[in-house]
Amino acid sequence: WRVCITHKAHVSDASAQEVVDLIRLVQPQVVFVELDSARAAQLRNNNNGNAAESSSSSSSSPFDLSNILPNNIISQMMNNANFVRILDAAPALLKRLGWFHTPQGGEMKAALAEADRMGIPCVYGDVEFSQTTRELKKSVMGMALNPAQSLANIPTPPSELTSVFGPLLTGQSDPKEFVEMIKTRERARQVTTYLSRCFPSVYKVMITDRDVHMARMLRDHCSEGKVVAVVGMAHAEGIEREWEELDT
Repeated sequence: WRVCITHKAHVSDASAQEVVDLIRLVQPQVVFVELDSARAAQLRNNNNGNAAESSSSSSSSPFDLSNILPNNIISQMMNNANFVRILDAAPALLKRLGWFHTPQGGEMKAALAEADRMGIPCVYGDVEFSQTTRELKKSVMGMALNPAQSLANIPTPPSELTSVFGPLLTGQSDPKEFVEMIKTRERARQVTTYLSRCFPSVYKVMITDRDVHMARMLRDHCSEGKVVAVVGMAHAEGIEREWEELDT
């Protein structure tokens, strides 16, 4: 059996069309998507014209701090200029890297629609969103207990990322300019590695645990014929690494 992993930024219409084109080219027996069953159902509702229902039932962003932290802790953290800049950039950055998805679904919605059109079964390979949110809340609460220390421990960006993070942290660039500098898998790998050093507990929840889960789901549920796996840029390398670990 053969697996084709396509890694995309969750912010691009071009990415969605590339996924459709790849599925048509490969003609796989299975399409694997970086979704859990609940999010897949929401996107399918949207595909079927139930946009209002999908929007009202969709999970909130994991970066809406009001859903995670008490107001007094949020106030303390918002007094730190670096934290505010990072928070402003976080949703667009992490969508670009593939840590989480746009509400509209982008390439995942396109993959589901094309698989359904071609009669190809889908495997929902991601950790349940509710579980990820619970674990993320624990992680962020741990950081929020001492926000000044948490931010003080953030290492200086490595030389190859100075031009990316420097202007953001000094307020010289806005989040949109910052995110547009991350367009290749290599740059995504550099940024993801740096973020893993900055926020190790968040990285474990958002990346490592999900990479392990998705690699195992691929192994356990996609063992026949050709497979197209649609995942975010930040997950491709980790899934490949975990795949090799399963081989040893």
